[in-house]
Amino acid sequence: MFKKTLSKKGFSLVEVLVVSAILVLVFGGLFTAFNHSLKLIAESRAKLTALSLVTDRLEYLRSLPYDDVGTVSGIPTGLIPQNRTINLNDLDFDERVLIEYVDDPADGTGASDNNGILADYKKIKIEYSWTINGTNHSFFMISNVVPRSIESTAGGGSLRVNVFDANVSPLSGIDVRLYNNTTTSTIDVTRSTDASGVALFTGAPAASNYQIFVSANGYSSDQTRQATTSLPNPSTLPISILEGDVSTMNFQVDKVSDLSFELLTNRSIMSEIEQFNNFSGTSVVSSTTISGGNLVLTDNSGIYDSSGYVMLDPNTPSSLVNWGVVGVTALTPTDTDVKIRFYTSTSTSDLVPDGDLPGNSIGFSDRYIDLRELDPATYPTLVVGVFLSTSDTSVSPTVDEINLPYVDSVSYLSGFTANIRGDKTIGTLVDASPVYKYDISTTTDTLGRIDLKDIEWDVYTLSLGGFYVVKDACPASPYNLSPNTAEQATYLLSPTTANSLRLKVVDVSGDAIIGATVELIKSGLSQGFAYTSWCGQVYFDGLASDTDYELNISANEYISQNISPYSISNTQVEEIILLQ
Repeated sequence: MFKKTLSKKGFSLVEVLVVSAILVLVFGGLFTAFNHSLKLIAESRAKLTALSLVTDRLEYLRSLPYDDVGTVSGIPTGLIPQNRTINLNDLDFDERVLIEYVDDPADGTGASDNNGILADYKKIKIEYSWTINGTNHSFFMISNVVPRSIESTAGGGSLRVNVFDANVSPLSGIDVRLYNNTTTSTIDVTRSTDASGVALFTGAPAASNYQIFVSANGYSSDQTRQATTSLPNPSTLPISILEGDVSTMNFQVDKVSDLSFELLTNRSIMSEIEQFNNFSGTSVVSSTTISGGNLVLTDNSGIYDSSGYVMLDPNTPSSLVNWGVVGVTALTPTDTDVKIRFYTSTSTSDLVPDGDLPGNSIGFSDRYIDLRELDPATYPTLVVGVFLSTSDTSVSPTVDEINLPYVDSVSYLSGFTANIRGDKTIGTLVDASPVYKYDISTTTDTLGRIDLKDIEWDVYTLSLGGFYVVKDACPASPYNLSPNTAEQATYLLSPTTANSLRLKVVDVSGDAIIGATVELIKSGLSQGFAYTSWCGQVYFDGLASDTDYELNISANEYISQNISPYSISNTQVEEIILLQ
């Protein structure tokens, strides 16, 4: 006899997971495709709507009488809004209408126009922009509108605005806004400069008091200015546009920069000096020897090795604010060379990369090597590698001294209010005193810093209100800030005394001469000898105001200077140029 039994076996957990995964993949893909299709449909619908809007709007403008084709506050002037928002099919479209005169090259342009009429016809640009699914879209059309009869001078004059950078090169893509609220209807038009740095406003109503504003993201700004009680005599006044004439204005803007001032009241500098009396300060020696207190290539019976090097002992200061300017004393006869490189250990494979110290892989042959930009947190230890070479084995270069300085402590001037002023002016007061474009008072933070963001290229002077005097400024004060840079100026300060002298010693290029000897001589003067700092400066205080000083300045490879008599009074800052 046979029995029929019911199976109680169902899906296992693994089977359920597999089926679920397959369903997720299938339906997930279908959902993604469906969602993508909806987005495509929505975007296509929006584009078709924008096309319909711009076509209808353009046909409407073309149907207007020629003299009525213009925008509110625009040039040419009319009743068409420059900007408005339209909601259609549950979507907002931002409309922007640009109408401008065109100086057609067929009859010459600008001053070369055959009939002197620059407003030959009008150009219309209509643009619609919208956002859908988080993405910005836009669509535009351009059309020309010409007068039914011959061109005429009716419509005013023209304004040509030239925009240059700091080097007086033309700048393109800079916004130039023309504004006048004294005309029959307010003029407020913005154009961008072309490849020649020119923004041309053709057909502007003849009138005075046109104001011009020049700006762009990431750039400084410039403008005309009206006379006010605080600025009675502006340098650049609003301009007049004459009927049938071309007026011209020039402006300079450039990329903005950042400038930080760091104010110190004390700075302690330590040095590790290797004078090569022996090899006690070296960790690695290769094909080199000591001769007469100098490092030289190994001499093999009158024939020197072609190359050799030493790695000095690692230098790890217990307190390190920043590294300084390394001094190298060496002689390199013809066909010989000395290169200095910096490492993080005594292995030549641990070279500080060029990204942190440009030129390190090639090696430095200068007398002074600036390490102040090297991050002390990243490089708390430095090893100096000294590499000698010769292509004439009868002669060797010699290295007498390596001086590795560093700052081990500083004191900051925090909470101090200082004034910072640029040299550029925007006009004068009634008494003819200048009104400066940049002139602010601000306070140092806990680290003695003043951070100026997005400021214009200029020469900036830091004024300390008579409480302190600058002993040493890196770079030199006043500070010449270039466009598109981020710079820091560090000032070492001292309380103001009755008479002091800060002397800057530079070469003909304006570069600081480090280690120059400066002697200030006068009967009874106890401290009149100093070497110029990393910034090429020396400072003497506690002086008498007098005219009978003698000043001597000398430096290796430069022609010495003697100035006698030399006068000192008040807080005196002077620059001395040494010739080679």
